Amino acid sequence: MFKIDNKIKQEALNFSTLQNCLKMTEGKFEPIFDSFIEEYKGIESSPILDYLDLYGNYFKINQNELNHEYALASAQFSKLKESDEIIKRGTSDYPDMLESTEKSPRFLYIRGRKSLLYELRKVSLVGSRNATDKAKYNTARLAQKLGKNGITVVSGLAKGIDVSAHKAALDLSLDTIAVIGTHLNQYYPAENKEVQLEIEKKGLVVSQFSPASKTQRWFFPMRNRVMSALSLATIVMEAGETSGSLIQADYALKQGRLVLLPESALENKHITWPEKFVKKGAKVMHNPSDALKILAESSFFKGEFNIDEELELIPLDFSLDIVSEEGRDRLA
Repeated sequence: MFKIDNKIKQEALNFSTLQNCLKMTEGKFEPIFDSFIEEYKGIESSPILDYLDLYGNYFKINQNELNHEYALASAQFSKLKESDEIIKRGTSDYPDMLESTEKSPRFLYIRGRKSLLYELRKVSLVGSRNATDKAKYNTARLAQKLGKNGITVVSGLAKGIDVSAHKAALDLSLDTIAVIGTHLNQYYPAENKEVQLEIEKKGLVVSQFSPASKTQRWFFPMRNRVMSALSLATIVMEAGETSGSLIQADYALKQGRLVLLPESALENKHITWPEKFVKKGAKVMHNPSDALKILAESSFFKGEFNIDEELELIPLDFSLDIVSEEGRDRLA
């Protein structure tokens, strides 16, 4: 059972409890909370119940409600695994790559091999949930090519491209990180639960959401910002005009990261996003080795890669990337 046995864990529990009471996003609530702990220094590292009157009066929350929400949040935190960790922004454990970007989350909840969080050579593979078989095949080949060259494969554990990337890395015992749009105790989609459990054992699962949070559809694009920040490059394997993977590509460019996309995307007349991203600085790849060449030529990566595979990626039909209205709401 997970124990609240240090200041950061206690602050995370307090923060989550208050956020749930006030029904505010982290971005809106954080400056209010910071003002509070600036006025009452050190209070954040003690249980809310020790200062119920003070918390209730300051945040204008009924004490019974606050007591109830604290109990609910505590129960959810206790369901984390004993080995799970909570990392706070501003501490030495927080990854520099993420902290240097705009709107980095206050806390990271991690499960698995913590050391992977600090690997510099990380690349995200993203794309459609409704990916074609060709795109999933290409993703698997590229993920394994990257992994064999010492690059950690990062993705979001969604259906389609994401899970194909994770599975391909796991099949060869290569490093992979899942940045999820739910809290650590939730397995979404349910069909990927076994993959997530395997990543927990062999790789790393990262979430910015507390176990007491209620998953919202906007959590997924929020995690895309974190995923792109943790990676030196984002590769869009297949995406339609409304795909959430384009949100990540946009974040990546704004964060000064590399963005790569397959040549077949530019050749498809049914979509316009590839040309827009190339104009913004995205690079075009023809095969897995080409992706390595682009990475090797960038200032982000140092050292040589094993570039010996010249087989082309299978041309993709991006017009097949069609999602339902409900699916668009959940795109990450």
